[in-house]
Parts: sequence; structure tokens; C-alpha cells
Amino acid sequence: MNNPKVSVIVPVYNVEKLLQRCIDSILAQTFTDFELLLIDDGSKDKSGEICDEYAAKDSRIRVFHKQNGGVSTARNLGIDKAQGEWIYFVDSDDIVLPSALGTFCSLIYSDSELVIAGFYTSDENNTVREQRKMVRQCELSVIQALKEMYAPTDFCYQGYLWCKLFKRKVILQNNLRFEETISFNEDRLFIVEYLCHCLAPISYTTNAVYNYILRLIVR
Repeated sequence: MNNPKVSVIVPVYNVEKLLQRCIDSILAQTFTDFELLLIDDGSKDKSGEICDEYAAKDSRIRVFHKQNGGVSTARNLGIDKAQGEWIYFVDSDDIVLPSALGTFCSLIYSDSELVIAGFYTSDENNTVREQRKMVRQCELSVIQALKEMYAPTDFCYQGYLWCKLFKRKVILQNNLRFEETISFNEDRLFIVEYLCHCLAPISYTTNAVYNYILRLIVR
């Protein structure tokens, strides 16, 4: 698919039980001008096979298999392979709401460089526990957005990738990539670096676009 509006990038690693749910939620978007990049980060289960099966059925899907290197290396490969005007990052164990891409794209203006939306947090049974959102739809300057990044009450909200739509041109022109040597807050670091190169106001919407699934980790 050449020059889609949005490139959706999904790092994939050992999520065979949850991956189909995630992919299906992306393919169910009401906005259809997108490509889906599935980056198999050396999965040891059937995740890679599931990716290939979906790609065989839908021309919008491209799959890339790589040696395991961590989520940042997978996202960076996705950036390198993306063809869309905008980039949207999704975690493979979560759910994208059907109106997500349409909501994002409705807030893109001629000089837009970043769009931020609300999201839900749910338990493993997909029961919504909380909705996180701005108090109103608005535009913020880059300075205001950076201040919001460090507001204690909204730490998590501002640090997540999947409630944001990034302009690929800004990423490429400034050679922005995820830091591959760290595995905590790498997404937050990327967002701060991205904001430092934004020249246009940032658009916020109160609408939720994503369902962040809180998984119980048994050690």
C-alpha cells in the first residue's frame, strides 16, 4: 500500500493468545486509509505465524521478522519501514477502539504535528476500570505540552505512545528513534524528544481511542 495516511506499528513478541484480538481491532477501524506493520521481534511461540496469516489475507498488512532485540528495536524498524504520513504505535496485547484513527485524523490540520486522545484502562476481562482524558478538547503550545508531561497527576497519560498520533516527517527530519539501550520509560523519552522538535500547537481530544489492558503478571 503506497502512501497511506497512517502507518500503524505493532511490535510483536510471544503474544499468540492476545495478538488476534489486537489485530482484529485495528482492521475494524472505520477509517481505512492505513497500513499495518507487524514487527515480529523473534517470537518463540506462534505469533509470527499469526502475523503472516493476516498479511496473506489483507494487502494493508506488512510483516517483518527480526531477531529478538526488545520493543525499541521493533518500533525503530517499524519507523524505518513506514510509508504513511502519520505514525501510530500500538501494543500487541491491547485493543484499539473502532473510531480511533478517524478520531485522530479529524483533528489533523494543515500544520498539525501531534494529536493526543483519551483512553480506557481495563482488566483482563475487558471490564473498563477508568477513562483518562483531557477536561476539554483544545490545542496546547509545545511548552504547555512539555509542562503537562511532568504534571504528577497525568504522568501516565502523557507518557503513553498509543494515545498519540505522530507525524512521520518530524521523526525522519530529526532522526528520532527509540533508545534501544533502555527498557523503562523509553516511550516517554521518545515523546519528550519529539515534542522538542514540534513547531505547531498540539491537538487534544476528550474522545477515547484505545483500551489499555492491565494484565496480571504472575512471578
